[in-house]
Amino acid sequence: MQRLILFLIVLSPTLAWSDTLYPLASLDAHLIPKGQWEFRLGAKYTQNRWFPFERKNTHRKELHLPQFDLNIGLANNVEIHFDYPYIYLDSDHTDSDWDGGDLTLGVKINLFKDKNNFPAVSIDLSTKLPNGDYEKRFSTNETDFFALALLAKRWHDLNVFLNMGLGIIGNPQVNASQDDVFVYGVGFSYALWPNIDLLTEIQGWAGSNHDNNYAVATMGIQYWYLSHWRLDAGVHVGLNEQSEDWGISMGISYLWEW
Repeated sequence: MQRLILFLIVLSPTLAWSDTLYPLASLDAHLIPKGQWEFRLGAKYTQNRWFPFERKNTHRKELHLPQFDLNIGLANNVEIHFDYPYIYLDSDHTDSDWDGGDLTLGVKINLFKDKNNFPAVSIDLSTKLPNGDYEKRFSTNETDFFALALLAKRWHDLNVFLNMGLGIIGNPQVNASQDDVFVYGVGFSYALWPNIDLLTEIQGWAGSNHDNNYAVATMGIQYWYLSHWRLDAGVHVGLNEQSEDWGISMGISYLWEW
């Protein structure tokens, strides 16, 4: 029994590190603390994924390998984040090929802390830069902008979160054209064990005038090891015509203080 207790202590996180929701797409209104960094190396596969401004009729298979994510606690109420995928793509309209995707960078600002009966409230401002190849359909090669309100509330082992806001999506088919969409995400995370969390969400876009509405349900887990390492894995299921049929993702994160 003593050996079992020691084993569980070793495997359990000794420090509350990061407030990130991988493998989910939603963002947590709780920020990572000042001076803490999180680097994630991940992979994601989606089957029959839609491409922005085009109907889902190309049998698009998309693999992000690797997917790089970096989150930095810049101040007590400011977090910055970056992500960049390297993509393998195969579809009816393109040859099978590898190429880089778009770099996304953003800043998350906490306005109100999670306290008593009130949730944490933050805003997230992010932009997707035009780095990818549009002709081969690795990206739209357009600048996109997102402004989101983030809410989250913790009750013991349960964390409930809500994202909602505006996405301005550049249209590669028409110069100086865009699609304004409502961006949403809702879900929860629950600590099943001191070092294992269950996460689930429904996330997507709505209100599009250019066939960009999508909705995806995700269920995943996070596993902490020795407080500095975290593994995550998830299963994704599309909920409407423009969403992928299904997908899987996984990642490994390393967390440290600077």
